[in-house]
Formats: sequence, structure tokens, C-alpha cells
Amino acid sequence: MIIMIFIFLLLLFGSHQPILASGNVFGLHLTQPQDIYTAKTIINSSAGDWGWATIVIRTDQLNRQTWQEFFDNCRKFHIQPIIRLATIMEKDCWKKPEPSDVDNLATFLNSLNWPVKDQPVILFNEVNHAKEWGGVVDIKNYTDIAIYTSKKFKKLNPNFKIISAGLDLAAPENPPISKSAPNVYQEIFLYRPEFFEYIDALASHSYPNHGYVGTPKDTGQHSIKGYKWETDFLQKIGVKKNYPIFITETGWPHRQGIRVDNKYFTAQTSANFLVDAISIWNSDPNIIAVTPFIYNYPNEPFDHFSWLDKDEKLMSEYQKIIDLPKSSNQPEQITKFYSQAIRLPFLIFTDTEYTGKITLQNTGQSIWGEKGSFCLSPQTTPNVQVDAICIGSNFIYPNQSITLNFMFKIKSDKEYQGKTQIGWENTDTYQITPFYGKSTIYHADLKIKDKITNFFKKLLK
Repeated sequence: MIIMIFIFLLLLFGSHQPILASGNVFGLHLTQPQDIYTAKTIINSSAGDWGWATIVIRTDQLNRQTWQEFFDNCRKFHIQPIIRLATIMEKDCWKKPEPSDVDNLATFLNSLNWPVKDQPVILFNEVNHAKEWGGVVDIKNYTDIAIYTSKKFKKLNPNFKIISAGLDLAAPENPPISKSAPNVYQEIFLYRPEFFEYIDALASHSYPNHGYVGTPKDTGQHSIKGYKWETDFLQKIGVKKNYPIFITETGWPHRQGIRVDNKYFTAQTSANFLVDAISIWNSDPNIIAVTPFIYNYPNEPFDHFSWLDKDEKLMSEYQKIIDLPKSSNQPEQITKFYSQAIRLPFLIFTDTEYTGKITLQNTGQSIWGEKGSFCLSPQTTPNVQVDAICIGSNFIYPNQSITLNFMFKIKSDKEYQGKTQIGWENTDTYQITPFYGKSTIYHADLKIKDKITNFFKKLLK
């Protein structure tokens, strides 16, 4: 009876796919797609694999070639992208998104071939600041847009994982310029509590506030453990869901000249604190990713957070973070292919071995051959003997094709009455037809008569 109940619950709730716990939380917050070329060795440093990269996509920067190249690089370099939605700047504020903006972003992102199955998308940014939402904090409007966005993305593709906007946890209650984080969550819950069912995870900006001079040992709303305050607060106001956490912004500034623990706050201090913080975050099973802000922004206003200097060289103090031992994630990838063509001999005699050719196109996310030989098992009728198809040591990337040889034979079987077909798992089957009745000569083309006629016409010329 217990097993029956378990199966029932599994069937009932199985359609809601959770974001799986991460083994390697480390990543970086990138400024632009091309940053990935230098950030890749940092993200996956010291035995790390399939680390993370947060990056912003704007409604005025929807260039297909740029973003597909970024995703292709993420695939090649084993980096999982986290995409934060944004509009455009208008009068020193981010334009408030309209449904049409959401439609354009959703359609565009769904048109791209992502590197992994889970496709995390963040619903804009720090909406408790007026400058992030058209000049006025409007939490009700944000809630409406967020729910619309979640529905739109999920309808296009259930593999999109919707993440709430990270809040400024240190923002004061000063409407309409800013709103405190607890009041934001409270207002959302009172206005449309279903909002919390439309998100799959929380983005948290767990900075060491106030003034970015806290230490890794601090706790509470204004610390690097701000995410714990957020989840605890949501539970208190009545949200039942337990969310995975993406810390998409965090870190300490450098070159501040501020004294902390009787020492000046320097890049060395920043790096040391970050090493300790990563150890804390890594031990929390609810944290999926941590992408410190910001990898490459050596100009105002974020130059004090940039890991690269104005010459785009890594600040040496951050080497100790690169040297930290890291683990490997194993994200799921969709493997798909399309059988573009199959070539079989013109005439096929029974009990005779032949060579055929098949052309397969990689239409999925994985790189064939990356994890060893990629093979497809035969799925044929009982009277056909055919080899498995194996890619071998070739690396075949999405949209690339490969033509492979295979050996096959039609066996004489007077008892067999069914069709004669050749095929492999998840491919189309190809029918091979006898010329007449129980003929021992077969052909693989329904227009064989026309081909024979043309063949003899050429001979007679």
C-alpha cells in the first residue's frame, strides 16, 4: 500500500521538475559575452567543471549570432549560463518592462540552442530601487510582469527555470525611491501570493553590508548569509516552497581605504574574505551557484569590484580564489539527432553482407564523442542483421553532421512473414522491399522501377 501511495504521488507531482542540487557552486558575474574567453579558466579552475556565469541580456542587444556564439562557448568550455533579463536605459533608469519586451526576450532566448537542459532566467534586477523599474518602485507592477514572464517562458519551454529578481537587502524603506526587502516580499505575498508558485528559485544579492565592509562571520539580512534571512522570512509570512538559491551578486570592494578590524580594506582583504565566504556557501546544500560581482568592469561605478584592472589583467590577489579546489557538476544535456540521409546498395541479395552509409545531424545540446564513443543500437526486424552506429573519437558539435559506414545483411528466413526494415534507436526505420513475393533480391527505394528504367536507358545510349 505504501508503494502504491508513493507511485500515485510521483505521478501527481512529477511534472514539476526541480532544479537539482549543485556540486560546484563557483562562477563569475560577466559583463559581456566575450568575457567568457578569459573567464573560462577561472570558472573551472582547480579541477572545477561546469561552473557558472551570470550575464545580463538587454532588449536592444538581441543579436542571434552573438548570443548563440556565447552559448556555444559555454557548451565548449563547460559553463552553465544564468541569464538576467533587462530592458534599456532611459533617463538614468532601466525602462519598466512591457509584455512586448517579455515576449521578445522569451522568443529570442527560446530560439537559441542552450548548452544544458536547465535554462535559468532571472526576472530583472533589484526592483526595490526606483532606478531599476522606470523611476518609481512599483512592486505590484513587478509582480504582474513577473507572473506574465514566468507563464510566457514556461509555455515556450518547460526547461526554463524562473528565478526571482535579486533584491538590495540593504535598501531602506523610502518610497517611491526605494523599498526595504521585507516590505517587498510582504507586499508581493499580500497582493498575489501565487507569485511564489511561478518561480523555481531565488536570486540573492548577499553582500557584506552595510557599506560592503562586513566579514564572512556576520549573519542576518545584511550579510553574506542574507539568503538565509530571505528564505526564513518567506517561511514566516506563509510561503511554503523551499527554494534553491542562486547568489548572483556578492563580494567585497577593493582599494576602498576603509579600515576593517583595524586594517585597511584592500584587494588582499577582499580576496581573503571571499575565500572564507566560498567555503561557507559551498557547505550549504541549498545554494546552487555563486557568481561574485563583477569579473570585468574596471571603470566607474564598479571599478572597486572588478577582478580585472584597466589593462584587463587579473588582480593578483584573486589568484588564491582560483587556486581553491573545486568540484565537478554534471548537468543534464539533451541529446538529439536527425537522420538526414541513408544510402543502401541498388540491389540487395539475401545472405550477403553489404556496406551502407547514414548521415546524422546533431540537433541536441551535447557534443558527440566528448564523453567517449557515441553509439546507437540497432532496432531492426528479425530478418535483418546490422551493426551499431558509433561516432568513435570524433567530436560532433550541434548543427554538425557526420556520415558513417555500417555493415548489414538480410537473412534468408522462409518462415518470416513481416516487413523488412533497418534502423537504430531513435531514428526513422527504412523499409527494404523484395522485388516480388518471396524474392531473394531486395531494393530500398519505392521508385526502383523508374531507376531500373533509367539505368537501362543509359546503357542503350
